[in-house]
Amino acid sequence: MRTLLIVDDEMLISDGLRDMLAKAFDGRLNVLCRYSAAGALQAAEDIQVDILLTDINMPSMSGLELQRAVEAKHPRCLTVYLTGYSDFEYARTAIGQHAFAYILKGEGDDVVIGTVERALEQAGAASRGPTALPADPDAGPEAGGEGEEGRSRIRALEDYIRTHLNEDLSLNRLAEFSHFHPAYLSRIFREVTGMTVGDFINRTRQEKAESLLTGSRLSVLEISREMGFATDNYFCRWFRKRTGMSPHHFRERNRKPS
Repeated sequence: MRTLLIVDDEMLISDGLRDMLAKAFDGRLNVLCRYSAAGALQAAEDIQVDILLTDINMPSMSGLELQRAVEAKHPRCLTVYLTGYSDFEYARTAIGQHAFAYILKGEGDDVVIGTVERALEQAGAASRGPTALPADPDAGPEAGGEGEEGRSRIRALEDYIRTHLNEDLSLNRLAEFSHFHPAYLSRIFREVTGMTVGDFINRTRQEKAESLLTGSRLSVLEISREMGFATDNYFCRWFRKRTGMSPHHFRERNRKPS
């Protein structure tokens, strides 16, 4: 069984994540938690750490430093950052260190579980041997290096899109975040995910919009802003085109019982 190590100096957060993930991955993951980087390093001395889920801002040693230390002992370890820091520089440093994913606190249990699920799948794939992505002779040094590294950066980009739907998600902005050339990003994203960047953004927006319509009291205007639309009228037209019904009709038809 693989091991997930959770590290957060806020005990309530760390314990809550441990209990939630232990239940979600019962029989598939050994879930441990530590409340300091020092405790995490001691655990890494004693056991094989396959997935590291860590806060970034911690006393004595940051999560970024912890990632380097743990991966020095366990090179195949995949690191997921769960943090309250939305500053782009933190995310860019994390991606530069080949972190698997970057999640903002408050995104919800489903996002955390989904990210850990993907990390677990990749850990299993890595143990069976890497699957290289096709080389791009025109991509240059920004192309992403080895296949698994490129895949990890695309998965991290997917998580970034999910948590920044109301922000600039232009190809140039996403290329800046992921350190890919824009043209190469379009190609490798499709190779890894099976869809274009635009299709992924639209699908993710639709899924979140449907979730908010059925599971929240937010108005259509508020939801449209959450999705990054300039006006609620534009959102309504976009939503109708994708689902065949207006947001109001969809909400009434699929409203969850209170």
